[in-house]
Amino acid sequence: MSESRSLFGRSSTSSRMAGSPIESSADVAITVTPSASFNYSALITDDASGASYKLATPLTAKSSVIATYRNWVGPRVVQGDSACWREAHIMDVCPSQYDRNEVTNTCWTQCPIEFPIKCGMECIRQNDGCGREVFYKIGSIVNVGLNGIMDNWFGKFRAMSKAIRTATMCACMVLGEIRAILRYVRSVKTSDPQVSRDRLLTMLFQSNAVVVELPITIKLCMGGTASSQWWLADRIVASTQYLLSQILSHEDYLITSFDRFNAFLRGANFTVMPEMMTDGEIQYLKHALESNSTCGHDLQGLVERAWLTIESLKEQHPGITKDELRVKIQDTQLAKTDIARVTSNCMGLLIQQSDERTAYTTRDTIRKTFGVIFNDLITKGVSNNGSSYKANEYTYQWLNQGLNFWVATGFDMSGISSMISEYFQSICGPTQFIGEVDDGSHPDTLGINTIQNAFKNSTMMWTRKGDGRVIISFTSNDTEDVTVNIMSGGNKIDEINVAAGKRATWKSTVSILGGKTLYLDRWRPGFLGLPGTGGGSLMLWVPHAAEGGHLDLNVHLNVS
Repeated sequence: MSESRSLFGRSSTSSRMAGSPIESSADVAITVTPSASFNYSALITDDASGASYKLATPLTAKSSVIATYRNWVGPRVVQGDSACWREAHIMDVCPSQYDRNEVTNTCWTQCPIEFPIKCGMECIRQNDGCGREVFYKIGSIVNVGLNGIMDNWFGKFRAMSKAIRTATMCACMVLGEIRAILRYVRSVKTSDPQVSRDRLLTMLFQSNAVVVELPITIKLCMGGTASSQWWLADRIVASTQYLLSQILSHEDYLITSFDRFNAFLRGANFTVMPEMMTDGEIQYLKHALESNSTCGHDLQGLVERAWLTIESLKEQHPGITKDELRVKIQDTQLAKTDIARVTSNCMGLLIQQSDERTAYTTRDTIRKTFGVIFNDLITKGVSNNGSSYKANEYTYQWLNQGLNFWVATGFDMSGISSMISEYFQSICGPTQFIGEVDDGSHPDTLGINTIQNAFKNSTMMWTRKGDGRVIISFTSNDTEDVTVNIMSGGNKIDEINVAAGKRATWKSTVSILGGKTLYLDRWRPGFLGLPGTGGGSLMLWVPHAAEGGHLDLNVHLNVS
């Protein structure tokens, strides 16, 4: 039977979750009743008002991520390296974006957008030929494990973050959390202007912002470390109630000045008090209050959710294998949509720090990093006795401390690409976390890229909502008959003959091509009439689309 716990403060009559704001976390009177259900982790009851709210689990919490910037694939750049090794795993069931080899019982990654052509165990660049590319990497680089790469990378940031004191980090994280919750609340009010405060609280207790991110922020501010079932601790829940009460009552007013924000922090009664901050740290926080960016906070929230999602899957399925985890994680909202949304929301800040093309490159690098984070949490968190918490907590602490540096320094991403590009150019993982792509006809929408003249002046139109069809219309401006090769995910799936000066159409569906590269080259008579595939190529990304999607691709075939 679940055990109910009560926490009483100085004045239980002032604790009105659905009424006036609570002035201090010490004024909270609540009862926490843990649940054995997989659907929610506890029932939170306000002892004064009698209102009760179900607190979701990390696996059942709803996304509170709101898109603030369009999500496009972005421009493609030619890679400096000529090829990469395809990531492979011995598995009985392959995750999406992997090809299965039944003979060896292995899953090989489909060639990613940077290296879209399959060439045996390698993937090579657009427009390169498999037969003429010879790619050798030093064996020690190929054999470097993911864990070593990530420990080394985040270890650098861990060293830098030691100079950032907990009081400053607490203030920055709370500030980011307030903005994230306000963004979610405004989105709800936009769709339902008459929504009640009680309904808002019900939704918040089912959201990732409150289930995962807010408790971790509170734990940091208390100077403690995470432990099993830590988010149900009385003081964590009491502080959550106080923070939500203040945010819903005062909204932006809390962060319009340092004095108001400081008073708000004092009311939270954290172990780490705002009075501990130096004058320099206070000046930094004042600048942070003036900024609208929550990029660093939101990215850290993704890491927290990755850690708790994998931990929760292991607790729910005690005998789960690493391979089964890889398959299950891809079906979570975190992997399917939220990493893409958060990283796209960072584009405004990244463009301020560089330019649009560089910002897209940095965003894509961050997305790749989450693939490595998932792999690291999966591989480190399994032990023979079924206990995974300590291993996962260790990995999380390294990741978290690395991201702390970004949050507390304004999240300057300059230089991140060069830090880890060597690893990503050595090993091909799948193209992950692109998510749902927004409508558009600009080449950056799906990252359409043509090299040389064979397909020059080709255009496209993509919509997220549609009939699920992909229609490629070929128009020949050539003087020779050609055969166009059609490849998806690095594998040739079809070809179509297009007569000189004529038109042709090829059709497929988003469900078949989605989540993979679409690559075209063509056979054309050349020197002495011998056919060859020289002259150019066309490549783009076909996204998944929950509402069907529709892609029109108008391909020009030119003399080349």
